[in-house]
Amino acid sequence: MRAGHSRSRNTLASLATVLLLALTGCTEGEEEKREYSIPESLCGVNIDTDLTEPFMPPGKRIHQEEENSLIIWSCDISVDGEDVFRISRDSWEPGWSTRRFAVRHAYVKPEHESEDKSYVYSDNGAVATVRCTEQGGDRDLFLAAKADENSADEKAMEKLITAYREEFLKNDPCADER
Repeated sequence: MRAGHSRSRNTLASLATVLLLALTGCTEGEEEKREYSIPESLCGVNIDTDLTEPFMPPGKRIHQEEENSLIIWSCDISVDGEDVFRISRDSWEPGWSTRRFAVRHAYVKPEHESEDKSYVYSDNGAVATVRCTEQGGDRDLFLAAKADENSADEKAMEKLITAYREEFLKNDPCADER
C-alpha cells in the first residue's frame, strides 16, 4: 500500500511540475509591448523619436510633467505611472565644469567626456553645458538627462544629449541670462 501511495504522490508532483512549466512557458513567450506613441517633443524640445526610443519601456500610457522655478526647470516622463526619464535645466554660477556639475548637482556619473568638455555622459545619464557667460550673461545653463537604470545605453545617451543641446540652442536660451 505504501508503494502505491508513494507512486501516486510522485505522479501528482510530476503533473504539478509539468503544469507549472506550461504556465510559465506561456507567459515567457509573450513579450511586453509599447502601446503608446513616443512624443516628437521631449518636454518642449523637438527631438527625433529614434533618440528617445531606447529609454522608453513597454507600457500603455506615457505622461510628461513639467516643473518650473526661478533657477531649475525639470520635466519627468513616466510610463504607466512609473518615472522612466527626466530632463532638467539649471541656471548656475559661472566657472563650473560640466563634469563637476554632473557629479555635484545632477547626480550623473560622468564616465565619458566630449573633447570640448561641453558634455559628459554615462549609460543612463548625461549633462551638457550652455555657456551663457561667454555671451555676456552672468550664469551658465546645465542640461541634465537621466534615464531609468533599466534602460542603460551610453551611445544612445550621448546622441540624445548632443541633439537635445543642439535643438535647445536654436531658441537663444541665454537671452534671459543677459
